[in-house]
Amino acid sequence: MYDSFADRLTMAFTPFDWWLIIVLSLIAALIMRKWPQWPAAAAIAFSVDAIAPFFYRWATGIPPDFAFDFAFSRLDERGGIVVLMRLAIYFVTIGIIYWAKKRYSRV
Repeated sequence: MYDSFADRLTMAFTPFDWWLIIVLSLIAALIMRKWPQWPAAAAIAFSVDAIAPFFYRWATGIPPDFAFDFAFSRLDERGGIVVLMRLAIYFVTIGIIYWAKKRYSRV
């Protein structure tokens, strides 16, 4: 059971996914002003993460229906646990970056 769970999580995140998670988390954490904005920042970053593959595929010449199928299947192909893990990773990374920003800022 644990082997399949670990395999499912490691196969679900490509290097492009990690790059997108880090960049979107960094942008969201730098825009945040107060801690109560944390859930909204994570939700917006996750939403952008969900629709970014659609616009990327569409811009590279793939028809919109195939681009939408790819974007939707990327979130759904590994089951709901990957979607929840993405959201949890956004919460954690945005929180860490925002905490570091507040801790080490000069203001």
